[in-house]
Amino acid sequence: MTKTSNFYRLTVLLLAASFCLFSCSPKMTGQVRDDSSLTGISDELAPTGEYTGPKLRVGVVNFQNKTPSRVLGIGDAASDILGTILQKTTRFIIIPQQDLKSIMEQQSLGATGAIDPNTAAKMGKVLGLNAIVTGAITAYSEVEEGRDLLIVKSKTQVARVTVDYRIVDTTTGIQILADSGQGVYKKKTGGVLGLGSKSSYDTDLRDGALRDALTKAMVNMLKQLEATDWNGRIASVKGRNVYLNAGKKTGLHVGEILVVQDLGEDIIDPQTGISLGRAPGNIKGELMITAFFGKDGSVATIKSGAGFKVNDLVKLKE
Repeated sequence: MTKTSNFYRLTVLLLAASFCLFSCSPKMTGQVRDDSSLTGISDELAPTGEYTGPKLRVGVVNFQNKTPSRVLGIGDAASDILGTILQKTTRFIIIPQQDLKSIMEQQSLGATGAIDPNTAAKMGKVLGLNAIVTGAITAYSEVEEGRDLLIVKSKTQVARVTVDYRIVDTTTGIQILADSGQGVYKKKTGGVLGLGSKSSYDTDLRDGALRDALTKAMVNMLKQLEATDWNGRIASVKGRNVYLNAGKKTGLHVGEILVVQDLGEDIIDPQTGISLGRAPGNIKGELMITAFFGKDGSVATIKSGAGFKVNDLVKLKE
């Protein structure tokens, strides 16, 4: 081979390498930024204005990992991502996953997605939750597609995930939503003559697919959560002062009137022995908020009624 042809070959390789540096470096498509989907669904989640409350206290329980290959960490990742999406809507108070897990273990409530009416009611009582969001990852796959264009090679990694999710009202123990959704995420890489085009596993694929699926799911979740009646709990009773587990952060206001109601009877199915949820409780009286305290508490005075107890429900007067 002559020096001229060697020089020509080297020049072509250098030009190809330069081209790859600018146009064949790793690229991502379908990437989800700020927990919003590029499908356009995020527009339906954007707040139309400042939400004034009252905000529901929502707990996101670890999603069960039912994928055939048991993809590492996918259940924890799903709950963390969903908690972030919910938080960014500004409509809810989200209990951090680490706090949920710690308290649930202390109370022997378990930390999986297997929530029944009894468990939901206990979590509502112990954690002050209005609703629980949970579910399972039932399918996850990654495929790699490639193509050769002269001396340039490119590959695309595609991740797909299926998520089953549900919302449980902690006051009644009744499941108010059950649905499933799919998410897709793609990542492109490129190189010259096979160099630099090898794709390796990273959590971007897993998390991107989860964000896409869960952001789409949030449209239905928001409708159901916003249709759920807000309630708080009595934390302490001192004479005519009643202390509540909800305050300024929740969106309550001084002078607001709340109705006090007991939890109601737990109705058991006579054939299965399983709880069907709680019947509506009896109205005990009314409170008026007079001040706030701590991270998210309020003080109210008794406006009417008697017999108020710790853990009684408080609701906005219609």
